[in-house]
Amino acid sequence: MTAWRLELGRHDWAALRCGCGGSGAHLPGTFERLLTAGSQEETVGHGLAGHLEEQSMLFEVAPHAVPVVLAALAGDLLPQVRGHLLGMLEFLVAGESHISEVRAGRPDLDEACLEAVREGIWQLYAEAVSGDTEAALDVLEIADPDEGRFAYYRAQLAGRRRKRGAGRG
Repeated sequence: MTAWRLELGRHDWAALRCGCGGSGAHLPGTFERLLTAGSQEETVGHGLAGHLEEQSMLFEVAPHAVPVVLAALAGDLLPQVRGHLLGMLEFLVAGESHISEVRAGRPDLDEACLEAVREGIWQLYAEAVSGDTEAALDVLEIADPDEGRFAYYRAQLAGRRRKRGAGRG
């Protein structure tokens, strides 16, 4: 049992509109294959682009996927999967509702994604400190409402990177 699996179970994915044109019923399986992959080859065909968003245009499933992604980042993932998830989070916090979602009465999917990311903000700061620093900071720059905190972390992490780089010469 993992937190991301539990989070997947909280939602009726079949009742949510997916970017691929159907319901989100297939997304738990997509997440399962992506998050349990033991090699990069096992991830082929199991990405989230085109489902949660298309060119940063968000679909109804997107805000529900954010907590799944954040819970997954706490675990052991292939580097490619971790990068894919962080990149997806950046699209979700920087995106806006797809025109079809606006017409369906869901114009604020971007705000819902941002709120969901903010609920897991410490997972992103943990990622910035001990994982993919740049990708996590890219999401945090948009998502963290506390500009002072973000600036402090960014400065501290930049100083750490400079010290590491100086020791390599």
